[in-house]
Amino acid sequence: MFRFDKEQTVLDFNGIKLGGQPGEYPRVLSASIFYNKQEIVLDDHTGKIDKEKAEALWQRTQELYDLTGNPFFCQIISEHAEAFESYIRWFDSIDSKTPFLMDSSDPAALVHATKFVDEVGLSDRAIYNSINGSITQENIDVLKESDVNSAIVLAFNPGEATVIGKEKVLKEGGVAGQEKSMLQIADECGITRPILDTAATPLGLGSGASFRHILACKAIHGLPCGGAYHNMTVSWTWLKRWRKNGLSDIYEGKEALAEQMYHHYFGGIDGIRQAAWSSPDIGCNIIAMTLGADLIMYGPIESMEPMATTAAFCDIVLAETWQELGGEVMDENHPIHRMI
Repeated sequence: MFRFDKEQTVLDFNGIKLGGQPGEYPRVLSASIFYNKQEIVLDDHTGKIDKEKAEALWQRTQELYDLTGNPFFCQIISEHAEAFESYIRWFDSIDSKTPFLMDSSDPAALVHATKFVDEVGLSDRAIYNSINGSITQENIDVLKESDVNSAIVLAFNPGEATVIGKEKVLKEGGVAGQEKSMLQIADECGITRPILDTAATPLGLGSGASFRHILACKAIHGLPCGGAYHNMTVSWTWLKRWRKNGLSDIYEGKEALAEQMYHHYFGGIDGIRQAAWSSPDIGCNIIAMTLGADLIMYGPIESMEPMATTAAFCDIVLAETWQELGGEVMDENHPIHRMI
């Protein structure tokens, strides 16, 4: 939909290209695995998993990649050092090429994972998630010493949830708990492949700026960007309540009528509840992709099927627009070459 005057950086991750003008390259989908309470995780401290089910999930993402042309990154989540090692070793055993995100809310676990990927020679595939206002000095020091050269750079400003506030976090010091800016920290840590995250926030608390900042990231910095926009759906309290109680209240005592009305399209009340949840979950990512987001951290890996077709649809539209503006689609496996 847009052609940016700013020259756009394209990052290379073992042949997967991320960035560029909207329409040049396919959107990249980041699939979260080993998240809290995922059924394939048998012990989240040691990293014991159901390997057969985990591998089947990942292999399905690769089948969808082959079908649509939209690549997947693996977003490995862990809060414990031992589990991080186990998860990363497992992933490398089944896929020796695809990049993976090291994602944790525990600084110590990320310190350990950063050291570990150096030790086992996987630094070039690892993406640190994330450089943000709460990053500790120990995490910064370890990143500086490591060979990891890619990171998510988070534009979250808790005091100013606007595009201007997000830019202050990226470019200015003294905000979001850090003396230095996020991009300055990334540069000093040797991050030569930064991915800007526009910091998705809940509806009513700056969600619009989370989308508008995509345009700013591309127009001001020319860097690949994206985010976990599905968090807007996860944090939507009204939707949670309505999904749980709304239909029951409306059709109390009329369950048979509800089943009859919704069975054809949704398979009954449970189906409409799921549709009520999944529709904005997909829709928020459509907005982001249309505005030019390059990396879509869409959440649980299990949502791969709808996200693959959603991304392909958006990419075809973007590619058609890019061609109309005089651009060239740079990836021979782009959805526009595979799916029309």
